[in-house]
Amino acid sequence: MKSDYPREMPKMGEESFALIEKKITDLVQVVTALKKEKETLAGELARKDGEVRELTRKLAELSRERVDVKDRVDKILSRLDTIEL
Repeated sequence: MKSDYPREMPKMGEESFALIEKKITDLVQVVTALKKEKETLAGELARKDGEVRELTRKLAELSRERVDVKDRVDKILSRLDTIEL
């Protein structure tokens, strides 16, 4: 009695190979998309980091200006206190 098993193997092997090939192709597409997204996000993060640095610098500058203005107002009020009305 002769078995058909060896003849079925190549067809089954081809189907398995085609499935593996499709999965690898899909995986390559996903990895490519993720790399592109990572690149985009890295650029956006770099821009946001620059914005944070600039805003931090501006905040420090405004804080210094506020202290200077407060000191000047205090001096003016002090001078007014010396005037007898």
